[in-house]
Amino acid sequence: MIYKLNRDNYRDFSALNINRLPGRAYSIPFRELSRLKKTDCLTERYKSDMVTVLSGEWDFKYYETQNVLPYEMDTERIRFDKIQVPSTWQRTGYREPVYLNTRYEFHLFPPELPKEVAVGVYRKKITVDDKTKTHIISFLGFSACLELYVNGEFCGYGEGSHNSAEFDISNMLISGENELLCVVYRWSTGTYLECQDMFRENGIFRDVLLYTYDKAYINDYEVKTRLNGGKEYDLDIDVFLEGEAAGKKVSAELFSGRKKICSDEKDADVCVKFSFSALDVKEWTAETPNVYELYLTLKDGDDTLCTVRNYTGFKHIEILGDVFKFNCEKIKFKGVNHHDSNAKTGYVMSAADIKKDLVLMKELNVNSIRTSHYPPDPMLITLADIMGFYIIDEADIETHGCGSLGKYNLYKPNFISNDRSWAPRYVDRVSRMYFRDRNHPSITMWSLGNESGGYKCQDKCYEFLKSVCPEIPVHYEGAIRTKRVGYDVISEMYTDIENVIKTAKGTRGKKYFEKPFFLCEYCHAMGVGPGALEEYWDVFYSSDKLMGGCIWEWCDHAVYHGKDDKKYKYEYTYGGDHGEEMHDKNFCVDGLVFPDRTLHTGALEMKHAYRPVRSVVSGGNTLLLTNTYRFLSTDVLTVKWELCFDCEKVKDGVIDKVIAPSATTEVTLPLGRIPSDRLVTLNIFYEDKNGAEISREQHVLCDAPAAIETGDKKVLLTESDSGYSAEFDNGKIEFSRSTGEILSYTADGTELISKTPLSGISGFLPNIYRAPSDNEEVNPIPKWNREKLAKVKAVYKGMRAESEEKEVKITAYYDMTDGKRLYYKSFIEYTVFSDGTVKVRSSLARKRYGWKELPRFGLTAELPKEFSNVKYLGRGPYENLCDFNGQSPIGLYETTVKEMHVDYIKPQDNGNHGAVRFAEFTDGNGKGLAFLGTPKFSFSAHDYTQKILCAARHREDVIHEDTTFVSIDGFVRGTGTASCGQDTLMKYRFVLDDTIEFRFAMKPIAR
Repeated sequence: MIYKLNRDNYRDFSALNINRLPGRAYSIPFRELSRLKKTDCLTERYKSDMVTVLSGEWDFKYYETQNVLPYEMDTERIRFDKIQVPSTWQRTGYREPVYLNTRYEFHLFPPELPKEVAVGVYRKKITVDDKTKTHIISFLGFSACLELYVNGEFCGYGEGSHNSAEFDISNMLISGENELLCVVYRWSTGTYLECQDMFRENGIFRDVLLYTYDKAYINDYEVKTRLNGGKEYDLDIDVFLEGEAAGKKVSAELFSGRKKICSDEKDADVCVKFSFSALDVKEWTAETPNVYELYLTLKDGDDTLCTVRNYTGFKHIEILGDVFKFNCEKIKFKGVNHHDSNAKTGYVMSAADIKKDLVLMKELNVNSIRTSHYPPDPMLITLADIMGFYIIDEADIETHGCGSLGKYNLYKPNFISNDRSWAPRYVDRVSRMYFRDRNHPSITMWSLGNESGGYKCQDKCYEFLKSVCPEIPVHYEGAIRTKRVGYDVISEMYTDIENVIKTAKGTRGKKYFEKPFFLCEYCHAMGVGPGALEEYWDVFYSSDKLMGGCIWEWCDHAVYHGKDDKKYKYEYTYGGDHGEEMHDKNFCVDGLVFPDRTLHTGALEMKHAYRPVRSVVSGGNTLLLTNTYRFLSTDVLTVKWELCFDCEKVKDGVIDKVIAPSATTEVTLPLGRIPSDRLVTLNIFYEDKNGAEISREQHVLCDAPAAIETGDKKVLLTESDSGYSAEFDNGKIEFSRSTGEILSYTADGTELISKTPLSGISGFLPNIYRAPSDNEEVNPIPKWNREKLAKVKAVYKGMRAESEEKEVKITAYYDMTDGKRLYYKSFIEYTVFSDGTVKVRSSLARKRYGWKELPRFGLTAELPKEFSNVKYLGRGPYENLCDFNGQSPIGLYETTVKEMHVDYIKPQDNGNHGAVRFAEFTDGNGKGLAFLGTPKFSFSAHDYTQKILCAARHREDVIHEDTTFVSIDGFVRGTGTASCGQDTLMKYRFVLDDTIEFRFAMKPIAR
């Protein structure tokens, strides 16, 4: 079949759409109500008798540039490949992936495009049995624009990648076989509105649906609920018909399960209105997602022509002064930002992918989702209706890259957003989002887009939304830096805690006074972190003005390569790994979960911060419990407690007291006398009625340090030309006079220090560095990292030995230098006792060129590879730092060195454990070495050295070897969120003004 292609629409600024149908509510029609009722929101699309899902194998031809795309295409002469729809070119081998954050892929001069733009031509043959019916084809997502041809004729054009585009192809079809041709361009003028932080991909990436209607059908509908002044609701429904309505009937039926709540039937017309008053219904909230099934049916006599389902929820949103209220309650958004992202398929999210994400979010106590930065597949929003999430539905608009247009930058009115000639394109995207998603109870705010400055085009979008949907608030963060400031709420991103506090107190500035305050992005979850999440929530709960926020972001973005992929040696790749000249490295690997949805430690930290009940010990045996649910009492939970002495349970019980929503209750527990010479912890567990843990808390009631017992016999000091040795019962420790190393440390014939260290150093060395986390390597790099602290090494300067009757002291001295300057001085003092115990004291003194802020101070050593079993009393079982430990209560844990590694896609310091009283490393026979806190330390242990970790750019670069590399630290900096946000809080930084020291002990383990 021959086609005359229009090759100019993609770069024609006036060609916003051609023959594209107006936006309408997403719905799946059925001819049989019984058949519809057998489906759910994830399957209805695929089981409808009125919808054909055209996804699957299509013919495909890729052109590197539109210059070689023929003006006249004979599809019978084209040698097509086969491609799966939905898919993207970058995940099917036609183009290499490109990751960019704030930049466009081309030099920008809006609305001009590069001279060469890649094109993909898709062909699908379909069979039509009855051409007299109405056939509408719906593309749920494509990038960047699409021209549709049918049977050799041009049908229409659309752009707006994440918005549905629909075309009526009825008059172009014939009975029997028909040919569809889709021409998709890599870029269009609309690409200027799609500069989002993500892999930039192209193709038809969501399902393609073919609706087949009779001559009359339900084309669209609108559902609105209103609180009628009391506790009852009114329900208004407008049903919009197309075709021959005369003589037909439209019915509306609302069900709760099998119980019919209300119903009515009316004569068909262009618009049929239903109103139901004073309905006694249960309200919809994210905590109580009470959805009713609304069935709208068009009949011709006894024949059903069309029936659709809507999951209806009854809600009421209002803003009173500076307080956001949902169903008259002051809610908090415990949210995440969610991109459509699959490491194998890119933009393509299956129904199973969507459900998996939302199920995980529920398990992690998330109640809100911002659909960053575009409307998702409509299945996600319907599932949110049913499962219970507050949705901030975001328009597919971001013009971040226009910040590079000279005087126009993101922090002033953005060039495009301030140009009213672009306003129709903005409104087009916002209106299509609105019409598609307007009937969902989960829609809690509309978002005008992301990081596009403002405000003139956004004003037009706001005016549109308020004209059609005044009851739903509008959020847009980009207005904060313009004179518009905000729309219905004040939105910001990555505001530091101090300024959030000022906002709550009203001391920050006039523009923050009058409206609720929402953090659409906060606590950037890149790599190890986010830190200080608990501090944010302490502040959020302190003021009704503060709405909460959405963590950036849900999942790591990366490209997966299977074992059979010979081109890439890495399982997951990120920016710069695909030969692209322009990229933003691993800034896309910034999620709470890995690409396969395995949880980061950050996801568990979020689960803890988003816990529904918070407790405080108010003295003695009294506990104050606050229920942060706004609509549920704690009778949906089982609350358990246990009292532990030195991590051994001595008492437990159940708290039966029911706490009302938003209430605080005092509970007295039968704890008895709390000893003053033990570690005493009170653990609180919150479980659902199925026994699944929702959250836990821990209170340390007594933190008495443990005594370290030592031998009281004589220790023999021997001096030689090579060094010193101290002999004790059944063992000996030897030191090198020339290097300061521990040459040997034996007990009962077992060597406790590696004799073949990979680092080349036997025994301990002072250490002030760590492999930078993403928060220490991206954006505002800490001074100590920027100025190459990694080059500073411990240089041995000398040794001194002292002998007393029951102990021997040997001290090694070090300069911390890069070979040019002296930054710090340090020593390690070893005090040896007759039972083999060695008390260690180490000091660090800052000199003229030393940095005040450091990532850590401690000692490193390599133990024998056989010492791979680890038992410790401290924070666990997950990695933790001082500002990142809510998910890791103090306990007694057993693990292995391999299991302590956290396999981040971009390697960084990991697996740290704080508040440790002891850590034991043993072999298979139970022999080994214990480290004892005086009183506590932090530690990590790996089967690779710090040097290897620092050099690694991907997880496969971390070479796991035959060693046990241990870091024992007295001081460790927190993680913060400085990769994009607040740096580590001062109270969690390691600041060295002059001199510090820390202590621990070592003791052989013989079993």
